[in-house]
Amino acid sequence: MEYQTILQEAYGLSLASYSRRGYGAQLKTDQGLFYLYEAPAAYKYKSKFIEKVRKHLSAQNALKPLALVKTLKGQQHVVHDDQILYVYRGLREAVPENHAFKCGQVLAYFHQGTGSFKGDKLFLPYSSLGSWPAMWRKKLRQYEGYRDDMDEWDLEITPFDEYLLTSYTYVHQLGETAVQYLYHAEYDKVVKETAACGKVAYQNFEQDYILWDEERGAHLTGEWNWVLDMRSRDIGQWIKAEVKRNGWEEEQVASFLDGYNSVTPLLESEYAVIYGLMLYPGRFLKVVEAYRELSAEEKKEVDGSGWQEQLEGELTKMEEALFRYPVFIHQRYGVTVPQIDWLWRPEDDETSRVRDEASSE
Repeated sequence: MEYQTILQEAYGLSLASYSRRGYGAQLKTDQGLFYLYEAPAAYKYKSKFIEKVRKHLSAQNALKPLALVKTLKGQQHVVHDDQILYVYRGLREAVPENHAFKCGQVLAYFHQGTGSFKGDKLFLPYSSLGSWPAMWRKKLRQYEGYRDDMDEWDLEITPFDEYLLTSYTYVHQLGETAVQYLYHAEYDKVVKETAACGKVAYQNFEQDYILWDEERGAHLTGEWNWVLDMRSRDIGQWIKAEVKRNGWEEEQVASFLDGYNSVTPLLESEYAVIYGLMLYPGRFLKVVEAYRELSAEEKKEVDGSGWQEQLEGELTKMEEALFRYPVFIHQRYGVTVPQIDWLWRPEDDETSRVRDEASSE
């Protein structure tokens, strides 16, 4: 086990088994059940921010994360290679009925508890508030840089290089459309309108960050992935993660949004911002960024077919979600979310990709 030595030396835990789940892992040890989470090593500078948010949530009697297990040296995390590792004691877990609805409720309670958080200007390095268009354009420029590199370098092109290059027009246009969509959705205005609804979100929210036990209900984990941002980020990321796992399952999305709205209803303007986030091909561009940093030798070792299959599958699933979400939101909540028609033009149109299933429905 790659973590066996670290857990033994840092926490005094003897690892019996390790099973991955979401952004974390479940550990069976000589001292019982624990959960292990990871975050980039650069996040270690977030400790004051995380502690301040924790104290704020506690003062609000709001939902807060599980207590971290300290290392033998009294630290709340350990750094290994380029990762922070941190540990929670395990729970006697229970899965609530209507899991998606409960997940929406818990997320809403968390956001609600951070709405009055003060001192956010002290932690600007951890803020993404109001900066989505700039961040997205930066990632798109990196994709442009990768394409330019391929034009200039006299190197062997791998099959995965070919896939990324042939996908360029579609993915880049999708990203640019997402940026323009935010502007049309009056993103800056929505940021201000929702400031009191929640100031802390996750880098990439996943339902596995919420755990339930049989006696005490819900608990949060993953605080090293907290950032200062609007609540729409977590809601959009939950939908994207759900779609990438299971495709568009309308009842699941409806249950999650109903759960959230039962605590603190979303503003009508937020549904379009969430759609803008759904449009943005963040996972794809992150892979491009990571792949571009590899050496020529490392690229040869990449499982290009596996990466391609995953990315292609996610894009296909998201296309259906992008087609269905505006209709669903209008029917269920009476809110108009403008659609992006170019995604589903007929097959004889000169486009690099089409949504043939959607155009035939």
